[in-house]
Amino acid sequence: MSKRTVDVPYVPNKRQYDFHACGADEVVYGGARGGGKSTALIMEAMAYGLENAGATMYLFRETYKDLEEVLIKEWKKRVPRELYSYHGTDRVVTLLNGTQIYFRFVRTKSDAESYNGRSMDWLGIDELTHHDEETLQILLSCVRSAEGFPTRFRGTCNPGGIGHKFVKDRYVDPTKKGKKHYTDPVTGNTIAFIPATVYDNTALMEFDPAYARRLENLPPKRRAAWLHGDWDSYDGQAFEEFDPDIHVVKPFDIPEHWYRWMGVDNGYTDPFAFYWGAVDERGIVYIYREFTRDYGDPKLTYSQQAERVIKLMKHQKMEDGRVYEYTEPTGPVYCGHDAFASHPLAQGKTIAWYYLQGGLKALQPVVPDRKMRKATWHEYLKPIELPSPDFYTGRAKIAKVQIFDTCERLIETLPMQMEDERDVEKVAESNINHWYDGAGYLLVSYHVHRSGRIEPPKKELPFELRTPEPERDAVQEYLWS
Repeated sequence: MSKRTVDVPYVPNKRQYDFHACGADEVVYGGARGGGKSTALIMEAMAYGLENAGATMYLFRETYKDLEEVLIKEWKKRVPRELYSYHGTDRVVTLLNGTQIYFRFVRTKSDAESYNGRSMDWLGIDELTHHDEETLQILLSCVRSAEGFPTRFRGTCNPGGIGHKFVKDRYVDPTKKGKKHYTDPVTGNTIAFIPATVYDNTALMEFDPAYARRLENLPPKRRAAWLHGDWDSYDGQAFEEFDPDIHVVKPFDIPEHWYRWMGVDNGYTDPFAFYWGAVDERGIVYIYREFTRDYGDPKLTYSQQAERVIKLMKHQKMEDGRVYEYTEPTGPVYCGHDAFASHPLAQGKTIAWYYLQGGLKALQPVVPDRKMRKATWHEYLKPIELPSPDFYTGRAKIAKVQIFDTCERLIETLPMQMEDERDVEKVAESNINHWYDGAGYLLVSYHVHRSGRIEPPKKELPFELRTPEPERDAVQEYLWS
């Protein structure tokens, strides 16, 4: 019996061919937009599935909408219908030889953790840099085969996004931007990177030559990343102005008369992040204490968190030869709005109620607007030139926010925040937002409720006030009215 020939409507360009021909355990096809990466990933999945009868394969995007509009649409367009059956409700492709391909979404670390314990012979992730390192590591740990199939990971991405640094450190730099293969000393996996520019996509250049011209008109950093696939531009970083030499300071004793308050990003399974703030007579905000739980640390209930916060605020001081214990004065504790939402099964109790049980009082909801949070950070990170060195920092250039170097997690993650590609006026949601959000609630609450109402100093100042008392802007006037 003669074999039947099936025509596949796909002719790979040079970079796509390099991607398909690469036999490394982990291969990332990355670079400019319009490089034909999603198409290459789909065709690579088809090829592996047909070569390995009965294999279990997974293809991931951020949302089911992305899956439907990109990967599943591309699969139906490129792969001949006689080669597979498709179960639309479950989003599962079954090839004629029994191989199954699961189209799935993953957006957060908790989404990735739902796949712990599963074995994936082949893993594909489209838009790899949309995910943070922990999410990617969890999925990569699932790549194993109990049936003896050759395990493979294939990813595609553009520069930028919250996973930019992880992808650059693991795939781009060790391979000299695709010039050589690299062996991971821990896993023993061979790693390769296939770079691509928009000009490598010959089909796109033929049918839409204006696309490249549109990319050429972008701002320099975005143009370098999206047109040429430049990984060194680090496009999409939300707070490029962050500079430890301007924004990070050594701790000092906060004067007792300064106004103090707190911000917290609530969390139990996810990390929580408490921050203390104080403001000087000029309106300079100092974020001076951090209390947080990171992933992998022991969990604390909300009431336990509150009890720990109270202990952190207790101090001893000498008066008349006696030692007195006191709790440092503070203004309100500004919480995420979900702290005040009750669950039907909780009989009306809220996260804020549990905080109260632990002794934390003066709880207030923060303005939840994500655009305002990012805009406020920008305003307070903006450098200020002083005519002479600042009294507290000794610097001639500071900013309206100063962060004590003991707030380690905030200092680490603030420069890692990325812009939301769908709306650059927001920060992209990710597993590293907790510290940005907690400190952001602190800044926004001051900006909305206190700035423009700085009380006159109660003591003689060791320096001359150099900035006028700020006035409430239009946003504040609206919120106060």
